[in-house]
Amino acid sequence: MDHLIILIGIGVKAMGFVLERFELRRLRAADAPAFRHIRLQALYKHPEAFGASWADENELDEPHFAKRLESGYVIGGFSDQQTIVGTIGIKSSQAEKTRHIASIWGMYVSPSARSRGLGRLLLMAAISELEHSVKSIRLCVEANNGAAINLYESVGFRRWALEAEALKVGDTYHDEILMRLDVT
Repeated sequence: MDHLIILIGIGVKAMGFVLERFELRRLRAADAPAFRHIRLQALYKHPEAFGASWADENELDEPHFAKRLESGYVIGGFSDQQTIVGTIGIKSSQAEKTRHIASIWGMYVSPSARSRGLGRLLLMAAISELEHSVKSIRLCVEANNGAAINLYESVGFRRWALEAEALKVGDTYHDEILMRLDVT
């Protein structure tokens, strides 16, 4: 998915539906400043939702993020103003015995773009990218994040484990639900 895809998200706003256009594409090194910004926003606003911390990643410079984008696979969702308003990372295992498994990481939609279908578009793009090369796609979600859990379940992910006290933010422990989608 290196090419640009223009998709329309249908979201609910107030009492009706709103159509919103988002562009989805794989992020590259040139996107590092914008990716760093949204990644730090995600980690700062929702520390319970990510294994990485804002303090650790805030210390990393743009070349580090550029290298991460070139060596990995991150899809960005762009608003009409060409601002990154959502991201999702995918990673396929390279080990011989686990090549059939891929993971979704770093899923985030900015508050300004929520409830407009972007999360579903990002998730479907990630699944589409992986579905012919792996047997299973896995992810972790904070156990109290009902909106994310509902989204994942709506496209076929199912819960297969609970990791109690998976993360500690300050003095508070957070459980994570492990979910999987079998695609082949």
